[in-house]
Amino acid sequence: MVLNERQDFRGSIIMWAIILIELPTLILLTVFYFTGNLGEDGGKMLLIIGTIMIGAFSLIFNMRLDLRVDDYGISFRNPPIFNKWTKFKKEEIENVYVKKSDGILEYGGIGVRFSRKIKAYIYFSDHIFIVETKNKKYAFSTHKPLEIEKIIALWKSEEEVLSINN
Repeated sequence: MVLNERQDFRGSIIMWAIILIELPTLILLTVFYFTGNLGEDGGKMLLIIGTIMIGAFSLIFNMRLDLRVDDYGISFRNPPIFNKWTKFKKEEIENVYVKKSDGILEYGGIGVRFSRKIKAYIYFSDHIFIVETKNKKYAFSTHKPLEIEKIIALWKSEEEVLSINN
């Protein structure tokens, strides 16, 4: 059994908030530029601010979480920041579970959150998928908690069969 899940901020309230803040700001600065109220270096300032706003918007627009849970383990990546897949084999995982929580208050907001012991990849969702390894704890938001729980149950049944055979 294989689960592939992709989460992003496209169409979320964050994207609309950014558009509703950035667009009027750019329009206002453009009006000030053409009326001469920005001074001699107003064009440079308009270009710099516009570039920063478009860059921030495109970064958040392209940010996503790719999560894969299968018979062998867990893989994830978080482009455009972390493009390389991070993989955990079943043997490396000490504890894994799914809980009902949006994770926003528990992990300090949405997006990627790092601390010494926890790495959290939180997007808009009602469930959190927790993976605990020897060194760190990882938290992923998920829209497919039932599928993940089925795979976890398969892992546990395989471990029981292996322990009985040995």
